[in-house]
Amino acid sequence: MRSRPRSIFMTMMWGVALAGGSAFAQSPQLPDAASSRVALVASASTSRWTEELATGEGTGELVRTSEGLLFEPYAVMRRPEGLSRLMGLYTFPARRLEQPVDTIRPLLQASASPEMGVEVDVRVRTPDGAWSEWRTASAGEAARLPRAGTEVQVRLALLADERGRGPVVREVRLEGSLEGDPSREEFQSLAALSYRVFATREGLVGGTTANGHVIKSNDRFVALPSRRALASNGGSEYQVKVCYPKTGKCTTTSVWDVGPWNTKDDYWNPSSVREMWKTLPQGKPEAQAAYQDGFNGGLDQFGRRPANPAGIDIADGAFWTDLGMSNNDWVDVTYLWTSGGSTPTGLVIDSNNANNDSTRGYIQLSGTSWASSTNVAGYYGSNYLASPTAAVSEPATFWFYLPTAATRTIDAWWTAAGDRSTTAPFIVWDANGTQLATVKVNQQANGGRWNTLGTWSFPAGWNKVQLSRWTTAGSYVIADAIQVR
Repeated sequence: MRSRPRSIFMTMMWGVALAGGSAFAQSPQLPDAASSRVALVASASTSRWTEELATGEGTGELVRTSEGLLFEPYAVMRRPEGLSRLMGLYTFPARRLEQPVDTIRPLLQASASPEMGVEVDVRVRTPDGAWSEWRTASAGEAARLPRAGTEVQVRLALLADERGRGPVVREVRLEGSLEGDPSREEFQSLAALSYRVFATREGLVGGTTANGHVIKSNDRFVALPSRRALASNGGSEYQVKVCYPKTGKCTTTSVWDVGPWNTKDDYWNPSSVREMWKTLPQGKPEAQAAYQDGFNGGLDQFGRRPANPAGIDIADGAFWTDLGMSNNDWVDVTYLWTSGGSTPTGLVIDSNNANNDSTRGYIQLSGTSWASSTNVAGYYGSNYLASPTAAVSEPATFWFYLPTAATRTIDAWWTAAGDRSTTAPFIVWDANGTQLATVKVNQQANGGRWNTLGTWSFPAGWNKVQLSRWTTAGSYVIADAIQVR
């Protein structure tokens, strides 16, 4: 790690943004280490807490030092179009507050030059268990959440200057309140939003995505030009369904990167919600408007001239294999989290192991009767597995790993049709080999969505959910995906 002098101290708080070569901000009395480790102080109308810098997760460019959390990019693979400033994200664990909030004000202590930046992203858990989109608070601003809630999560976005030098964050304190602003977004469509946009292949194998994922050959994820819908590393909080009209193929996958071209263009949102470019029609990316119509002088957010109208980047496995694309082209994209319906909120284990992180979850098949299919629409990912019912178990086993003991809810996804079993048996086992439950479901109904099987307490280790073939003969059982949340 390089050492370097820092000449400017900046303290950012609600309503105040101070920076100067010799000026220092008077900050409130800091809590002692013991009290800051604990969590939360709540008053009648305000919740206050301090995030522990040691508890978050981020990319390799974020280093904990005696000074604080340092962002020091050292080997970031740049996109082909380039970025003038590099960004690192650091996410703290979700926390539950004692009372609902809809506005969060950050109070930070950070060392940074004027060319650097520190932003705070926050999101709130919705009543159906999904996360809202992230909302951002810069210095002197509050983050106004799409709705009120008691479970929130905080993420730092640290920006380096053009020479790759980043800020140091010393403390992250927050204040949440319930303001009930009548102009609050409260935006949610009845059905997930869908638009036709130009797609480019991401590539960049060996590079690192914005959420810290190291890109592999034949990887499966997408990038959108706003971190408002950026999922956690390996997570599936924000997913899209992409269909390529020329091949008739579709795939469902997670948003793990930010781009192409812009970084604050949530073009799927209406102008009342959209972070930038509010005059553009909903569903039209700014890069497309700049490329086709000369919008913003034909330039993107960073003053560059886009070489294409792209509104989504697609990783190689989804681009080549799942969609059958050979060149950049127009695709139909459904932004699944915008409906509040079937957006995953936890760890998803798919029926195709190419879509799974084997260190966290995978599927294992018994017998020879399980066959991959795409015959019935509504499947999760790129396909599903089907097997005829019989007086034999030969299950499809969804394994999932928990680093510590926890209570988790299990959901299942299947495609529905008239030849499906009405008593498909899902068997839940813990890592000690104890059978926790057998849940029989009707797979002739409720297809193409998450269906809750139940909630159980699991020990640390490899737990599993099995779908058995052993039920009334003459039908099929469908193993598509499970979600652990």
